[in-house]
Amino acid sequence: MINKKTQSINNSIRVLVYCLSELICTGIQKALEQASDIKLLGVEKSTIDSFLESIKNNTPNVILFANSEQTPNLKEICKAIRDLEKKDTKYQPMFLGTLPSHEEVISLINSGIRGYFDLNEPSDQLAEAIRIVHKGDIWLPRDKMSSIMDRIISVVGRDLKERTLDQLTPTEFQVLRLIGQGKSNDEIAEAMFISKNTVRSHIKSIYAKLNTHSRLQLALYAINSALF
Repeated sequence: MINKKTQSINNSIRVLVYCLSELICTGIQKALEQASDIKLLGVEKSTIDSFLESIKNNTPNVILFANSEQTPNLKEICKAIRDLEKKDTKYQPMFLGTLPSHEEVISLINSGIRGYFDLNEPSDQLAEAIRIVHKGDIWLPRDKMSSIMDRIISVVGRDLKERTLDQLTPTEFQVLRLIGQGKSNDEIAEAMFISKNTVRSHIKSIYAKLNTHSRLQLALYAINSALF
C-alpha cells in the first residue's frame, strides 16, 4: 500500500533549476520551502550540457532558468529540451530574471519559455507561477501583463487576423472566448457544464481549424478578434 507521504511526493511538481548565482539560488530555495506540492530536484551550476543531462536523468515537470541576465542561445536550449521529451514526458521551461524590455519577454515566449518571473516580483508568488506553468499556461509579471499582451498581439497576432471564425462550431467559439479570458480547462468545463475531456477535445479541434499550436496563440486570436 502506498502511504500518504509517498503519494504526496509522487504527485509533486518536480522542478530543476539552472542558476549560476548563489544568492539567487538561495532565494529560490527559500521561496519554495513552504510549497508542499513542489519538489526541488536540484540546482545545476555548471554548463548547459550538464544541465541537459540532469534533465534527462531527473525528468522534471518545470525547468527554471534563473539569471540576472538573459541566457544566451535560449532558443537552441529550448529546442534541445524539447528533443529530450518522450511520449509520456513534457517539460515546461520558465525563466527568472530581470529583463529590461517587453520585446525580450516576447522573445522568451517565442523561444519556448512558458513563463517569465521577474526578480522584482514578491517571492511568495514563485510557487504559484510554477503551478501555472506546470498546467501548460503562461505566467507573466502581473503588473506588466496588459502592456506585454498588447505588444505580443502587435508582434505575434498579425498573422492571425486573416483567419476566420466561420469554421468553428458555436461550442468551439465559446471555448475560444473563455480561453481569451484566461480561463483554465477546469473553469471552462464548469462554466459550460461539460467535462474536462470534452473541453480538451474542443481545444484540439480549434487548434486544427485555426492552424495554431499553443494556448497562447488561441488567447491572442480571441483577444485580437475582440471576442469579449
